[in-house]
Amino acid sequence: MTKDTFARTFGFEDYGHMLASTTTVFKDNDADTCWNITKLSQDRFLTWDDAEIGDDRVEVFLTENEAQAYLKQLRDNQNILKTVITDR
Repeated sequence: MTKDTFARTFGFEDYGHMLASTTTVFKDNDADTCWNITKLSQDRFLTWDDAEIGDDRVEVFLTENEAQAYLKQLRDNQNILKTVITDR
């Protein structure tokens, strides 16, 4: 899936317009991946990462707070996993 196709799936003209409505919440420097929240036009919030862009790799939330909490949980779980792997 191209970046523009991904953006159009969620109602944006192209990827650039999607990025204009997107906030990067955190970046995993080890994987060079950004975790993002995008405000959709119908008052929904899309969470996604740029490691592998696809419409099957997103979650949609009713509030930005729910989206942020979800990404925080992912980040915390990722940090736990990194710690376990590092400690071995």
